[in-house]
Amino acid sequence: MSFTKVDRKAPEIMSALAEAPIFKKQGEVEAYPADLGQKVTTKLKSGLEETTNEAGVGDWRVTNPSGEEYIILGETFFNRYEETKEQGIYQAKGYCRAIKNPFGKPIEIMASWGKPQFGDENCMIADTCDAEGILDGEPYLIEDKAFAETYKLAE
Repeated sequence: MSFTKVDRKAPEIMSALAEAPIFKKQGEVEAYPADLGQKVTTKLKSGLEETTNEAGVGDWRVTNPSGEEYIILGETFFNRYEETKEQGIYQAKGYCRAIKNPFGKPIEIMASWGKPQFGDENCMIADTCDAEGILDGEPYLIEDKAFAETYKLAE
């Protein structure tokens, strides 16, 4: 598969995200502190390798209900998830604004963690935000099916 490199902070992406609806992440994830240097390759249901990341100090390894695994910074983790009564299970509490990939073809971006991230022609481009929709300014990609399973339009 051939990917078109895209600047994730291009004005047309950032302006579209600023106007996009606000979504709230749903469901629970399994998570635990990652080992320093632990590498995780995020694979989508389709088998596409979305990205690879290496854990730093305080990072967490997360597994979504769909089986997608990724590394997330400790500070970011606790902004997006909260503990449940079940050990290792965390409830999602984050928000994002998201748009469908406007390019109509597979894309590659340089993710905020310094590694390439890949999405197909149907992927979503998202940016975390607060409940009022104020963006973090760090867009990333989400597989469309995973997005549909884990995000709902905020009320």
